[in-house]
Amino acid sequence: MIYLLLFIAGAIAWLISTVAAGGAAMLLIPLLGLALAPQAVAPTITIAALMANPSRTFVFWDHIAWPVVRYLLPGSVIGAVLGAFTFTLVPAALLQFLLGLFLLSTIWQFKFGKRKRSFAMPLSGFLPLGLGVAFISGLIGGTGPVMNPFFLNHGLEKEQLVATKAFNSLALQSTKLISYIGLGAVGFEIGLYGLAIGMGGVFGVFWARHHLNKINDQRFRQYTLWLMPIGGIVLIAKAISDQV
Repeated sequence: MIYLLLFIAGAIAWLISTVAAGGAAMLLIPLLGLALAPQAVAPTITIAALMANPSRTFVFWDHIAWPVVRYLLPGSVIGAVLGAFTFTLVPAALLQFLLGLFLLSTIWQFKFGKRKRSFAMPLSGFLPLGLGVAFISGLIGGTGPVMNPFFLNHGLEKEQLVATKAFNSLALQSTKLISYIGLGAVGFEIGLYGLAIGMGGVFGVFWARHHLNKINDQRFRQYTLWLMPIGGIVLIAKAISDQV
């Protein structure tokens, strides 16, 4: 029964995250936090993402912004290794709380959707961004839509944003999983949970593809801007609950 529930959760999470440019891991963190031990959440989400994100990359391959990838990918790989290593040593509640505050601040950054860009994002800025976000992702399992303000401020929209983020995530999650396995953080049961969620995620991606093709850039932007503060609330709540 639990595997069916995880499959459904994965499908819904990746459906939402595809049409709103990310957040599947963030949506799953509270659910898995109730069902699994805290140290099992990050590896489980990593396995699920490694199954679901290749399908998203394949579906939107033609829309990948390769100039962004060339800067983003090296930092993401290095940050994922460092984050996975630190995952075994450091409590992550403070990082979750700070990330949550950042995501909540996007309400004011974009002036409730009235502002198209809130800061200038140069191409070279994606190298340190990839390093920092991947490091934090290795610690807490996922960073949700944290990269979205940077992509939006660089000018990426809709399929291009989803595709570029999915390709980078594929490399990031692969690196994290190898690191988790090497550190002994992945067991048989965690693997099964991750597979169940990941299979649901693949279904959710193909389900979302048709909806994304139908909506315009403005509606996509609305979805993305709504998801960011919601993700912030989820991360802050999770950080507080971990300390209670």
